[in-house]
Amino acid sequence: MTCREALTGKRILLVEDDYYMVSELAQRLAAMDVIVAAKCPGVAEALGAIAAATDLDAAILDINLSGEMVFPVADRLERLGIPFIFATGYDPDVLPDRHADKIVLRKPVEVESLALVLSDVARPRTVSIEEALQNDLLALLPAHTLKELLPLLSRMNVPRGAVLEVAHQTISRVYFPLDCVGSLIAVGSGGARIETGLIGREGMTGFGIALGDERTPHELVNQIEGFALAIAADDFKLVLKDAPELDLLAGRFARCLGIQVSHTALANGRFDIRTRLARWLLMVDDRTSKSGFDLTHEYLSIMLGARRPSVTEAIHVLEGERLIRSTRSHLELRDRPKLLQFAGESYGTPEAEYRRLMSLPIVAKPLARLAAVG
Repeated sequence: MTCREALTGKRILLVEDDYYMVSELAQRLAAMDVIVAAKCPGVAEALGAIAAATDLDAAILDINLSGEMVFPVADRLERLGIPFIFATGYDPDVLPDRHADKIVLRKPVEVESLALVLSDVARPRTVSIEEALQNDLLALLPAHTLKELLPLLSRMNVPRGAVLEVAHQTISRVYFPLDCVGSLIAVGSGGARIETGLIGREGMTGFGIALGDERTPHELVNQIEGFALAIAADDFKLVLKDAPELDLLAGRFARCLGIQVSHTALANGRFDIRTRLARWLLMVDDRTSKSGFDLTHEYLSIMLGARRPSVTEAIHVLEGERLIRSTRSHLELRDRPKLLQFAGESYGTPEAEYRRLMSLPIVAKPLARLAAVG
């Protein structure tokens, strides 16, 4: 069953004060056979709609409603056990701690991202060992540690554009990606952004917690939609006390990511945009089983720190070499071996160091052998 099929007949509450935006959103939902139970421009109207409805499946909440914050509505939905997401133009750092673990989508919301999130309105189901082993870091844990961790994990759909961590904010949730890929983004004081690293099924987010640091200087945004296993930061800290193997692997992954970041700086400073694009595509391909990526040229320009026309030209060059296939907002690898040759020395060292570091002995025998990256 696809995400859109899973939404058929679901009753969704829309809380949004922009008439044109809520009308467009309602049309998008109707096209997915979703029932819009109510459209509310303010907190009072939303609370009234919740009280009157007995069969809401989920809600989409704007954060700022003409100067009034939506959090009383979020609190009511939370008490009633009704899932909800935030869709906003605001940065997620305005969320209070009690809602810091909620999915936040930035406006304008993409239809596919919306479908992915809303199709997951049911309560998270129990995570199996087989699912956990899809993450390479979890697959290295001793059996007893992984079994202790499993009840605390939930499987989540993570849409493209979901903000997983906010710069200079406390981390509320740790993710172990299965096939989604997150971008670690450095944010300047004036708002300038550039990607410094990628995190996928080879590792985890929130590794700083294992080092005693619960804040992050970076923004972490998901760029390839997929699944991840998530655990509340407080639960993760409790597990760490009795799981030295997890503590050690988190520290090793932090070291691996540091090496990756340094080589991203090398690539940005010493290689042209075509080589950097080839490297980036290989790195994404390492972290997902998908045959292609839904990415806009504008988004790639932010990730690669280049002008959009330069990114478009680089895509055309790689496509002309028959290394990739490009259609509207979609890229697909055609010839990975030749793409490796094209990337040259820009790719490979962080991948080799990852394999070396994560293969070093730990306290106990792992459940599964590490899946090679690269």
